[in-house]
Amino acid sequence: MLAYSAMGQPITTSEFTRRLDALASRHGDPVAGFFGPGSITWEINRDSVTYIGGLRALLMQIAHPKVAQGVAEHSNYKEDPFGRLFRTIDTVHDLVFGDLETAMTTATRLHTVHQRVGGTLPEPVPWPHTRRYTANDPELLRWVYATLIDSAMVTHRLFLPDLAPVAWERYYGESKIFAELCGVSADDLPETLVDFRSWMRQTVDGPTLHVGDTARSIADAIIKGPPIMYPLRPSNYVLAAGMLPGRMREAFGLGWSVPVRVSYTFGVLATRTLMRNVPLAIRSLPVARRAERRCDDALRHAA
Repeated sequence: MLAYSAMGQPITTSEFTRRLDALASRHGDPVAGFFGPGSITWEINRDSVTYIGGLRALLMQIAHPKVAQGVAEHSNYKEDPFGRLFRTIDTVHDLVFGDLETAMTTATRLHTVHQRVGGTLPEPVPWPHTRRYTANDPELLRWVYATLIDSAMVTHRLFLPDLAPVAWERYYGESKIFAELCGVSADDLPETLVDFRSWMRQTVDGPTLHVGDTARSIADAIIKGPPIMYPLRPSNYVLAAGMLPGRMREAFGLGWSVPVRVSYTFGVLATRTLMRNVPLAIRSLPVARRAERRCDDALRHAA
């Protein structure tokens, strides 16, 4: 099991490049990229319903004080509250569905952008680490990766038929490739899915996370969204309150009253019903359909 102690120094560009090249030699395909049509990663990430969990992932990320401070100091979240979420989704799409060149270029660009993000927490927090932060800190990279994978699994199981345990184990195994693309060493990840879920519970309940004023300010901007999205504010609130772990929901100051619980339950049931009646061909993301056509075309030309 992984400990809460610091994981080491931020990865250098030369070391990241070395790891990325090694990853490509083990798992990369010029056309399919790092995953491909036969992967469960494509199966899960192609479904548009998976991205309902994006709000949950983003809020969980900023529960880490250093992630929250990085967002506050290096983004315009007040003017563009969903900007980071959309950029994250675009990056995930390139890493998951892109061909080898696209995925490697995106991974390198992500590392380069993170190199420029750093600073100092404005004040001490009840939390066992230093005040200095950098986006390429292995601990922060691991936490952001974990929130994306955990939220994808939670969302899929909430709105779609559950997968067999062996399928989820396979998904977690494939996610380690995604983690390495983001700069996380596989050695810093829990070995099995059971270990991963246990580590997530311990992290949520432990001292590493602390929701302070900065995180609550960002969360408020995200949930409210820009003025044009005013009609969605109630549903964003209900979705955030319902999908977050209980302790984190309380830390963000989100109420869990009877009306909120009823609205959440009704919304989940309505979405499940809708998903049963909408074919995957329609739910499938355009980026996934393009990736599948790319691979199909390559097979035809090779035949």
